Amino acid sequence: MLLSLAWAAGFVDGDGCIGIAKQKYKGREGVCHRLKLSVVQNNREVLEEVQTILGESSFIAKLKRDSTSNRQSYALVYDITHALSAIKKLRPFLRRKQYEAEIVEKMWDEGKMGQRPGPKGWTADIYDIREKWAKKLSKLK
Repeated sequence: MLLSLAWAAGFVDGDGCIGIAKQKYKGREGVCHRLKLSVVQNNREVLEEVQTILGESSFIAKLKRDSTSNRQSYALVYDITHALSAIKKLRPFLRRKQYEAEIVEKMWDEGKMGQRPGPKGWTADIYDIREKWAKKLSKLK
């Protein structure tokens, strides 16, 4: 299992993206930050193998092809808590994305991600904490 996780981490290091998607909802204050982990590859079977190794809920999307693409590409996508679980499994084996993994784990804890805000929403300081970590993550790209 460790060898398989190390293999999957190699794909995430090379072809993956650890990111924060920002969404604004109508009638709500602030921005919603969503953790995402994606791996883009033109070999669907490789993505299916990564998906099996990580064992987290995810989906594989067929990407739109344009005139510059010679082969069909696919994206393996993990969202929110499933992204965090996958990142935690891969983190000991990541090299290039080690700091990105560390940042999203800190953002998750300090920014109370994965928790419900309640009827009044989050206080401004929670949004500030999330935005601070999101900016830090984007600077690593």
